[in-house]
Amino acid sequence: MFSPVDFRTYLAERTGVLGSEISVPEDIIFTYDTGIFRAAIAQTAAHPVGWYIYHDMLYRGAHGGKEVGIVRAMIGAPAATTNLEELVAYGARRIYELGLSGAIDTRLEPGDIVLLSGAFSDEGTSRHYYRTGRRFTPSVSLTKRLRLSLKDANLEHVLADAWTIDAPYRETVEKIIHFRRKGAQVVNMESSAIFAVARYRKIDAASVQIVSDVVSEEGWNAAFHSEIVDKRRNDVLAAVLRSVSG
Repeated sequence: MFSPVDFRTYLAERTGVLGSEISVPEDIIFTYDTGIFRAAIAQTAAHPVGWYIYHDMLYRGAHGGKEVGIVRAMIGAPAATTNLEELVAYGARRIYELGLSGAIDTRLEPGDIVLLSGAFSDEGTSRHYYRTGRRFTPSVSLTKRLRLSLKDANLEHVLADAWTIDAPYRETVEKIIHFRRKGAQVVNMESSAIFAVARYRKIDAASVQIVSDVVSEEGWNAAFHSEIVDKRRNDVLAAVLRSVSG
C-alpha cells in the first residue's frame, strides 16, 4: 500500500526539509543500549539530526575519516524494523547491530561476546516479509569483517545463533530447551527480524551481542549493569568502529 520511501516524502513535506537532505550515512551503528549509544556519540564526535522523527535518536559522526550514523533503536522486532526500514529509505546500506542478549547456553557467562551466525524467528515481524524460513542469517561479508576486527582486538568471542522472541516474560523452560536443541545459544528480541528485513531490502546487516544475563532451567542470573558487561560495551563498540572505518 505504501513504502518507507513514501514516508520519507511525507517527512520532507511535514518538516520543510528538502528530500535530498533527508539522508543518513551508509554505515549505521544500530543499538538498543543507552550506554553503547552515548559512548558511540562521544567516540565519533557525533551531532544530532534535527529532522529525525524519533527525537534525539539519530546522530551523525565520523571515525577514521569515514562518516557513520549512530542510532538508538527502539526495542522489539516491530519497532526496530520500522527504524531499519526508514533508515534504508534514507540511504543506510550496512547495519551493525550491537545488543545485549540472554544466554540460554549455560557455558556462556555475563560479558561473553557472541557474533551472530543466524537467528531463529519466534517473533511476529519476519513472517510479513517471508512466509517460509524460520532462521535468518546475517551478511557473510559484514560478519567476516566484524570477526576479523574482534580478533585484531584480542576479544574472545563465539559464533552462534540467537533465538528471537517478542515476549521476554514468556521464555519458558520448554522453549529454552527447544531452541537450545536447534542450536541457539542466546535469546534477544530483534535479530531475526533485522536479518529478514536486511535480506528483503538487499542491504548488509550483522550483529554482535554481549551476554547480559543467563536464562536456564535453574533460574535467571541478571548482570546487565555488572562491571564486566559495562567493560564489554566499550570493547565491542571500539572493535565495531574499527570495522566500520577499516
